[in-house]
Amino acid sequence: MYSTENKKIHYFYNGVFYTRKLNDFVDDILFEKLYGGAGLLKKVSTISKKLNYRFSSSMISENSINSWVDSGWIINHRLNVCILNLKKLNHSGPSEYENIEIKKLELKDIEYLIDLDHKIFDDYWKNSSASFEETMKSCNNNYLFKSKTKNELNGYAILGETRRFTYLQRIGIIKSFQGNGLGENLLNSVIQFSLNKKFINIKLNTQNDNVSALNLYKKKDFEISPRKLVIMKTS
Repeated sequence: MYSTENKKIHYFYNGVFYTRKLNDFVDDILFEKLYGGAGLLKKVSTISKKLNYRFSSSMISENSINSWVDSGWIINHRLNVCILNLKKLNHSGPSEYENIEIKKLELKDIEYLIDLDHKIFDDYWKNSSASFEETMKSCNNNYLFKSKTKNELNGYAILGETRRFTYLQRIGIIKSFQGNGLGENLLNSVIQFSLNKKFINIKLNTQNDNVSALNLYKKKDFEISPRKLVIMKTS
């Protein structure tokens, strides 16, 4: 009922929410609350225990977790919000980066991105086809950056744009290719592309304990927002 391939909407007397399975590698069920308070959260927590399901929430503000905790949920992941103010960057660089291909993200790209994505991220964070499609729908325009070595894909990034504000939806390099500067080159291409497009800023979220990623973002002048995000789960 809840672990469907694509999002399914549920109407309870005390709230409305979406669910779908997170991916094919973990048993978590994505829970995205549209409307409802503590009553809904307690109900879903009860369902979790009764049916032996584990629900993982979509990202929520760390400041709003009290009702979740009081309803039996616990913190699953903590995320930092990183912001790059492009107006503060007055330098310009090349319109193209070596070994980087940039194109508009299309539905047909998902077929090969799935395989690439699963070679990059740990099980919980691996995308499903539904995740990719939701990513595309979340912004007006989506740009795909493909990192290559001798024409072989080794990583990718997706930059979503709406009204000149951008969100770095995904970025990663296959683990066996990491440590060679490819991730920095990929990020450089995203930043320069955004500057050339005269975008206003770039926002992204990264795990609180991902030290190497945080250090790279700081190196590229991203500011770590005091605002934190969390993903909750039923205990």
